[in-house]
Amino acid sequence: MIRLSWVVFLHAATLSIESIVIEALTTELHFGPLVIAANSIPIAGAILLLITFAFQQERAFAVFSAWKYLLPGSILLAAGVFMWYDSVGRVGASKEGLLAGPLETIVILLLARAVLQEKLSRLQMAGAMIALAGFFATVMSGSSSVHQAITWGDIEAILSAAAFGSGIIFISKLTKGYSALSVTASSLSISGLILAVTLWLNSTPKVTSSEWIVLLLFSMLPLSAALSYVMGLVRIGASLTSTIGSFSILLTVAFQLALVSLGVKMLLPPNIPLAIAGGILGVFGIYLIHTVDRC
Repeated sequence: MIRLSWVVFLHAATLSIESIVIEALTTELHFGPLVIAANSIPIAGAILLLITFAFQQERAFAVFSAWKYLLPGSILLAAGVFMWYDSVGRVGASKEGLLAGPLETIVILLLARAVLQEKLSRLQMAGAMIALAGFFATVMSGSSSVHQAITWGDIEAILSAAAFGSGIIFISKLTKGYSALSVTASSLSISGLILAVTLWLNSTPKVTSSEWIVLLLFSMLPLSAALSYVMGLVRIGASLTSTIGSFSILLTVAFQLALVSLGVKMLLPPNIPLAIAGGILGVFGIYLIHTVDRC
């Protein structure tokens, strides 16, 4: 199993690194979240489309005919990416991941029940409750009271999870008739195009050549995360990929604590033990939710 699943652990690590780099770009280099997303995501999407064409030739672009699912899913994913990036700049990579990770899985679970008419088992409901407990523990790690703990960055993390979860419901419809690689490439490229148009309409100051090189290098992270996710789907299936990928929640905290110990400035929740406890509950809840799929 390790021989098959190592790529998903790489996916989890890549997501963690991506989030930490976003924090550095927004807080230290003062890149706007829309500038980061609108430049890096289109590049990642375009490269992934080229990879898809190289492997699938004439079947590579067939997924675009299913625009009724592809377009709304891509719009929601674009919104999720922007709010993810902006939230990280406000509350830090660790807290954003701890908040959004479990909540995104719960959103998918509830929407699958409401939209796809999937039945929920008692174990899945228990997992959802445990994941919610982890979510609230993370919220409280920011302050001693809920009123003081919830910031706009926290709200953006919540909205990002809701957007990603809703988008995945649309995108999952496409995987029944098209390859995971073509679905991922098409949704990522359309999301990137939406973000690029949004940036252009906002008349944001132009990016310099040196800044563009930084964004070009950064785009390799979302590209790597997307590729490793697709490889995980092919190797071990959706449920195990989602479960193992959820460890990015805890890896982000671990990586940031390591960087802090080296003297690097990072945004971390004030109450680290409570935040980590919330993350552990979140990962365990996600594991329980997906256990039914593997039975």
